[in-house]
Amino acid sequence: MFEFHGWAVIRVPDADTGHTPNDRAPEVEAIKRVRAAINAAHDEFSLFDVRQTGNGQTVLNAHGLRNHHFEPVIEVFRWAASELPESYGLLYVHDDESRNHGNEFRVWRLARGRLEEFADPFLSPRVPTVEPPYET
Repeated sequence: MFEFHGWAVIRVPDADTGHTPNDRAPEVEAIKRVRAAINAAHDEFSLFDVRQTGNGQTVLNAHGLRNHHFEPVIEVFRWAASELPESYGLLYVHDDESRNHGNEFRVWRLARGRLEEFADPFLSPRVPTVEPPYET
Protein backbone atom coordinates (compact mmCIF):
# COMPACT_ATOMS: atom_id res chain seq x y z
CA MET A 1 0.00 0.00 0.00
CA PHE A 2 1.02 3.59 -0.59
CA GLU A 3 -0.45 5.98 1.99
CA PHE A 4 0.12 9.72 2.02
CA HIS A 5 -1.00 12.69 4.06
CA GLY A 6 0.29 16.18 3.49
CA TRP A 7 -0.26 19.88 3.75
CA ALA A 8 1.48 22.96 2.44
CA VAL A 9 1.01 26.66 3.08
CA ILE A 10 1.15 28.29 -0.33
CA ARG A 11 2.97 31.61 -0.20
CA VAL A 12 3.65 34.11 -2.93
CA PRO A 13 6.37 36.76 -2.86
CA ASP A 14 5.50 40.21 -1.55
CA ALA A 15 7.31 41.80 -4.47
CA ASP A 16 6.29 45.28 -5.58
CA THR A 17 3.83 44.33 -8.30
CA GLY A 18 1.81 47.50 -8.43
CA HIS A 19 -1.08 45.79 -6.63
CA THR A 20 -2.80 47.54 -3.75
CA PRO A 21 -2.45 45.99 -0.25
CA ASN A 22 -6.01 44.61 -0.43
CA ASP A 23 -5.51 43.19 -3.92
CA ARG A 24 -5.40 39.39 -3.73
CA ALA A 25 -4.46 38.91 -7.40
CA PRO A 26 -1.11 37.16 -6.69
CA GLU A 27 -2.77 34.71 -4.28
CA VAL A 28 -5.64 34.04 -6.69
CA GLU A 29 -3.14 33.38 -9.48
CA ALA A 30 -1.17 31.03 -7.20
CA ILE A 31 -4.35 29.10 -6.37
CA LYS A 32 -5.05 28.68 -10.09
CA ARG A 33 -1.51 27.40 -10.67
CA VAL A 34 -1.70 24.96 -7.74
CA ARG A 35 -5.07 23.67 -8.95
CA ALA A 36 -3.57 23.04 -12.38
CA ALA A 37 -0.69 21.11 -10.78
CA ILE A 38 -2.99 18.98 -8.62
CA ASN A 39 -5.32 18.31 -11.55
CA ALA A 40 -2.43 16.48 -13.21
CA ALA A 41 -2.10 14.22 -10.12
CA HIS A 42 -5.75 13.90 -9.09
CA ASP A 43 -7.57 10.62 -9.47
CA GLU A 44 -10.48 8.80 -7.83
CA PHE A 45 -8.26 7.33 -5.08
CA SER A 46 -6.77 10.56 -3.74
CA LEU A 47 -7.93 13.82 -2.22
CA PHE A 48 -6.27 17.04 -3.28
CA ASP A 49 -7.62 20.40 -2.20
CA VAL A 50 -6.38 23.97 -2.22
CA ARG A 51 -8.25 26.83 -0.64
CA GLN A 52 -7.87 30.13 1.12
CA THR A 53 -8.40 30.03 4.85
CA GLY A 54 -8.47 32.88 7.40
CA ASN A 55 -6.38 36.00 6.90
CA GLY A 56 -5.60 35.13 3.29
CA GLN A 57 -3.66 31.96 4.05
CA THR A 58 -3.75 29.47 1.18
CA VAL A 59 -3.41 25.78 2.05
CA LEU A 60 -2.90 22.67 -0.07
CA ASN A 61 -4.08 19.34 1.40
CA ALA A 62 -3.24 15.92 -0.05
CA HIS A 63 -4.39 12.52 1.24
CA GLY A 64 -4.64 9.10 -0.29
CA LEU A 65 -4.33 5.35 0.02
CA ARG A 66 -3.30 3.50 -3.11
CA ASN A 67 -2.33 -0.04 -4.02
CA HIS A 68 1.09 0.96 -5.40
CA HIS A 69 3.64 3.78 -5.38
CA PHE A 70 2.12 7.10 -6.51
CA GLU A 71 4.86 9.49 -7.64
CA PRO A 72 2.45 12.27 -8.76
CA VAL A 73 1.80 13.34 -5.15
CA ILE A 74 5.53 13.85 -4.60
CA GLU A 75 5.69 15.69 -7.91
CA VAL A 76 3.01 18.16 -6.74
CA PHE A 77 5.14 19.03 -3.70
CA ARG A 78 8.29 19.14 -5.87
CA TRP A 79 6.45 21.52 -8.21
CA ALA A 80 5.49 23.76 -5.25
CA ALA A 81 9.13 23.88 -4.14
CA SER A 82 10.21 24.97 -7.60
CA GLU A 83 7.37 27.29 -8.59
CA LEU A 84 6.34 28.76 -5.21
CA PRO A 85 9.59 28.66 -3.20
CA GLU A 86 8.24 30.62 -0.23
CA SER A 87 5.74 27.81 0.46
CA TYR A 88 6.27 25.30 3.27
CA GLY A 89 4.73 22.08 4.51
CA LEU A 90 5.07 18.35 5.16
CA LEU A 91 4.14 15.22 3.23
CA TYR A 92 4.05 11.91 5.13
CA VAL A 93 4.38 8.80 2.96
CA HIS A 94 4.25 5.10 3.74
CA ASP A 95 5.18 2.83 0.83
CA ASP A 96 5.19 -0.83 1.82
CA GLU A 97 6.82 -1.69 -1.51
CA SER A 98 9.88 0.43 -0.72
CA ARG A 99 13.00 -1.70 -0.67
CA ASN A 100 14.64 0.14 2.25
CA HIS A 101 11.70 1.75 4.06
CA GLY A 102 8.75 -0.67 3.76
CA ASN A 103 7.91 -0.55 7.48
CA GLU A 104 8.27 3.16 8.03
CA PHE A 105 6.85 6.50 7.12
CA ARG A 106 9.04 8.96 5.29
CA VAL A 107 8.61 12.71 5.68
CA TRP A 108 9.04 15.10 2.80
CA ARG A 109 9.73 18.65 4.00
CA LEU A 110 8.86 21.55 1.72
CA ALA A 111 10.71 24.71 2.75
CA ARG A 112 12.66 27.53 1.12
CA GLY A 113 12.31 26.18 -2.39
CA ARG A 114 13.45 22.65 -1.55
CA LEU A 115 11.75 19.31 -1.10
CA GLU A 116 13.79 16.95 1.08
CA GLU A 117 13.09 13.45 2.39
CA PHE A 118 13.67 12.48 6.03
CA ALA A 119 13.12 9.54 8.35
CA ASP A 120 9.97 9.82 10.48
CA PRO A 121 10.49 9.68 14.26
CA PHE A 122 6.82 9.61 15.27
CA LEU A 123 4.92 6.85 13.42
CA SER A 124 7.81 4.56 12.52
CA PRO A 125 8.34 1.72 12.52
CA ARG A 126 4.80 1.28 11.27
CA VAL A 127 4.62 -2.16 12.91
CA PRO A 128 4.33 -2.09 15.94
CA THR A 129 3.80 1.71 16.30
CA VAL A 130 0.67 2.05 14.14
CA GLU A 131 -0.26 -1.57 13.47
CA PRO A 132 -0.04 -4.52 15.89
CA PRO A 133 2.72 -7.04 15.29
CA TYR A 134 1.90 -9.77 12.80
CA GLU A 135 0.63 -13.07 14.20
CA THR A 136 2.90 -15.97 13.38
